Amino acid sequence: MTAKRLKQFGIACLIQAVLLPTIVNAEGRQQWPVVSIIIDDIGYHEQIDREMVDLPGDLTFAILPGGPQAKKLATYAHQRGKEVMLHMPMQSTLGLAAEIGVLNIDMGEAGVVNALQQAFAKVPYAIGMNNHQGSLLTRHPGHMAWVMTELLRKGSFFVDSRTSKKSVAEQVANEVGVPVIRRDVFLDHDINEASIHQQFNRLLSLAKKNGHAVAIGHPHPETLTVLRHMLPQLAAENIKVVPISSQINAPRTWLSTQAAALKLDD
Repeated sequence: MTAKRLKQFGIACLIQAVLLPTIVNAEGRQQWPVVSIIIDDIGYHEQIDREMVDLPGDLTFAILPGGPQAKKLATYAHQRGKEVMLHMPMQSTLGLAAEIGVLNIDMGEAGVVNALQQAFAKVPYAIGMNNHQGSLLTRHPGHMAWVMTELLRKGSFFVDSRTSKKSVAEQVANEVGVPVIRRDVFLDHDINEASIHQQFNRLLSLAKKNGHAVAIGHPHPETLTVLRHMLPQLAAENIKVVPISSQINAPRTWLSTQAAALKLDD
């Protein structure tokens, strides 16, 4: 490991030491199951995006860099105490995403790095990144290695949205040394309240079973309605909403032991 990477690893460990107490009690035991909810596609529709940011709880907001309201909404989310990420457009199996600055398989390393740097510059306060679409690009280890190397240089984390079961993004991030986590549930793949409610309950079930779970949703009116109804009820379920960085920086081996601990507490 180079001196530069040793320094970056030390910084990551320091961040982990600061963030881990948010979900662990004084005895080192998890106080409750935790969920993280990422709202993607922020940046285009200011009214509903602001309503999403105003929801209770520590939700995380993934901002599209090409959105006309990207900087304004990233700043608004930050001012409201919410965590901000870059929602980076990547090429899908259906072709290029309808966004400016899409990462695509025809790019070389310099092009990938330049596109990432430009995108981060458009989303102030972004401390990590997830993929927008990307079912094609996330299958390519070489391109993912370029992406992760740049994230490592920046000290940023990655969330694999898992738009493809063939994604190698999480594997490559682990190999490069980038803090990473994957999405467990899409809340609104089917955009109707009954389905979103069902997926929200699935999120809670996974959290109770495993001690932790990650969901991704979008700024749809139906999603907003369900979240407004369900988020205030989580305290009664003994489930805590945490920023995504809290889960990413907690050791995976530690989180994986919490399901057994939680079962013992039942």
